[in-house]
Amino acid sequence: MANNKLQNIIDTMPNLPTMPNIVMEALNIIGNPKSNINQLSNIISKDSSLTMQILKLVNSAYYGFPTQITTINKAMALLGLNQVKSLIMSVAVQPMMMSYYGINLWEHSIRCAVGCQILSKSLKQGETDEAFVMGLLHDIGKTIFEIHNKGALSEIDRLVKLGADRLTAEKMMFGFDHTEIGQQLVNKWRLPILISNCVKYHHTPQLSENISLVGIVYVANKVSQEKLQYPILDSDIVDTLDFDIPDPQKLREEIFETSQSIINALAK
Repeated sequence: MANNKLQNIIDTMPNLPTMPNIVMEALNIIGNPKSNINQLSNIISKDSSLTMQILKLVNSAYYGFPTQITTINKAMALLGLNQVKSLIMSVAVQPMMMSYYGINLWEHSIRCAVGCQILSKSLKQGETDEAFVMGLLHDIGKTIFEIHNKGALSEIDRLVKLGADRLTAEKMMFGFDHTEIGQQLVNKWRLPILISNCVKYHHTPQLSENISLVGIVYVANKVSQEKLQYPILDSDIVDTLDFDIPDPQKLREEIFETSQSIINALAK
């Protein structure tokens, strides 16, 4: 489906998931090299719910600070602007994923985000905080299906359980798949082009111009599925990547163990 048709769907769809204004303001501040931590703290502090959720995450076992962090200013000082971006995005997408697609999509997205961060650090590919956001948003297009046609979504899930390829089933039912519509959504949110590419190509990283970084999302997505499919990784795709994953099962165990503290903190 041509991009302008997808764009039209995004532009005319009622109840489209939106990034809260305060989140967009915060992301703009983080993206501005002239900004400082006090400006970001002031913006976030205007939203008590966002503040509370961020402090829950900062105090989770994932970050492992020895003492309780009780203020946004202290959290910012300890984490820095870029790492706070991961926290803000985690909190921002939770309600839209939970509302439109349920807890399974949100938990998988957190696991994929953590997996991307782990791989980014171990492979020394890109920025770890950016990698977290790449993984977090990779399946955001699935939220559109719930709004667009919930009945068709149920049929897709049924076909996938019978062995159908999800992207093929989505295209058959909707005329587009979650990677295509997801790309349009993150473009509407004016997020960086790298995020857009990861959403579009996370099933086909070999087609992306950012093959290494999108490849990280591909691997993290595959190994963090709730129910593994074998082979876990497509050998043809893995051959196009410039890194190796010698033990996908071990990576999966690390992802599930590491991400659980974030899931627990935001589920309270």
